[in-house]
Amino acid sequence: SPISMLGDLIPVMTGVAMAGRYLGQNIVALTWIGDGGSSTGAFHEGMGLAASQRASLVCVIENNQWAYSTPVSRQVPARDLADRAKAYGVASSIVDGNDVVAVYQTTKEAVERCRAGQGPVIIEAKTHRMRGHAQHDPAEYVPKEMMEYWKARDPITRCENYLTANKLW
Repeated sequence: SPISMLGDLIPVMTGVAMAGRYLGQNIVALTWIGDGGSSTGAFHEGMGLAASQRASLVCVIENNQWAYSTPVSRQVPARDLADRAKAYGVASSIVDGNDVVAVYQTTKEAVERCRAGQGPVIIEAKTHRMRGHAQHDPAEYVPKEMMEYWKARDPITRCENYLTANKLW
């Protein structure tokens, strides 16, 4: 990303996608944003522009369950952040953000849709932030049961198991 993961990133990357089309390039702009950043005005402005221009933009919403220390359930009334795509008339997918292969396949499909001229795609990757939002944040607001649930789904361990089971090392 050319700037931070805040909401301002979405209109910038929409511009990158539009510029690529203007220059005759078949590029896809791919970026990510956190669940909290997806509630900013700039996010919605950028997605609205991307949708209206059918820009080749893949936006991954990393739903790590917490917008800083606020649970997503207290920030957004929707169960799935991918449902926001309906408001823009764009495609969306939900993926297990801790499954490396599933994230790759879902992203690859989204990029193919963009290259085919079908407009932007929102992917919601459901995951969990295993530490605080910043160095000074011990994440004491996260219930222990929730932390243990997600710790058992560690993406690195899952990827290692996949590589071992499929003899891909």
